[in-house]
Amino acid sequence: MPSTTTPTLLSAREVEVLRACSRGLRNQEVGDQLAVTEGTVKGHLVSVYRKLNVRNRTGAVAKARQMGLLG
Repeated sequence: MPSTTTPTLLSAREVEVLRACSRGLRNQEVGDQLAVTEGTVKGHLVSVYRKLNVRNRTGAVAKARQMGLLG
C-alpha cells in the first residue's frame, strides 16, 4: 500500500516517464511518446533516481512498483 507521501514524492510527469520505462521503452521512444526531448526524459529519470534513492531505471521501476506508483 502506498504511503501518504507517495503522491508528492514524484511529479505526474516523472510517473509518466517511469511507466513508459517500465514497458521497456528507450529514452528516445519515451520522449517521442510524451512529446519531449530525449534530454528531458534523462532529466526526469535523474530526478526519479534521486527521489527514490536508486541508481538506474531497473531499480527505479522495481521500487516504484513496490511503492504502488505504477498501478
